[in-house]
Amino acid sequence: MKLAIGLVFCLVFELFFQTALFAQDQNLIKRSLIAETNEHPEIQFGVMLPPSYDSDKTYPVIYYLHGLNWTYADWKADNLAEFITSHSSNGDIPECILVFPDGKEGFWCDHYDGEPLLEKEIIEYLIPFIDLNYAVDETQRIIMGWSAGGFGAMYFFSKHPELFKAVISLDGPMTSWEEFVAFQGERPEIVNDSDYYYEYASPNRWIVRNSEIIKQKQDTVIFLTAGFLAEYHRNLLSILEEQEIFFKYKELNCPHQFGCVFSESSNDLLLFLLKTLE
Repeated sequence: MKLAIGLVFCLVFELFFQTALFAQDQNLIKRSLIAETNEHPEIQFGVMLPPSYDSDKTYPVIYYLHGLNWTYADWKADNLAEFITSHSSNGDIPECILVFPDGKEGFWCDHYDGEPLLEKEIIEYLIPFIDLNYAVDETQRIIMGWSAGGFGAMYFFSKHPELFKAVISLDGPMTSWEEFVAFQGERPEIVNDSDYYYEYASPNRWIVRNSEIIKQKQDTVIFLTAGFLAEYHRNLLSILEEQEIFFKYKELNCPHQFGCVFSESSNDLLLFLLKTLE
């Protein structure tokens, strides 16, 4: 109950400050889509190309997953786009392509009832589409997310470590099944029971299954920050230590509010990106 009240308060807090924090240049991110076919529905996404984009070169690509009940085109995406553009133009980090998938009010896994199949859409259709149509360096693919998107980023990275060089989670709910129920609310169509959750959707479980592949990456490729949801990281942190997987973790004195978490994480995030994209 306390968790639910806190999340409602933080959501109201974010809505209140949305106008003040909205990026000034909304043209950084272009909306696009993959047309519906017999295999999948229409897949919407946003993409930001570097100002000096040259199709004869290749660029690192960062996939950013938004929070629950937000969209791929919300103001947080603009803030991230400005952050990357500013630091790449200064030479702090290499220029990057940013991709913003649409979570369709889901929890970044294939929902139990099949609507939507978010993992399938991203892994089987969106990533291959981006690789085919943009000048992407496939060895420099990073998955990143905020809140439920942080959970999704860690889930995708742990389940498909061959696809991603690194993962970044900003205050993601790395939960047990009981905690996950509180987040998904009265929506059993997302994940119907603990067996489905641990078999298909739990990053904690997939970290163990794919620990040897992840350890072969050698460098620190997991970046986690936690504020309000720090308590829900304890089990994951223990698993990473038990599996001897290197990670960067920073605990913040922040509510579950993007502006605070992103601001307090930005210096460490910049250093992590610089090292990862060297």
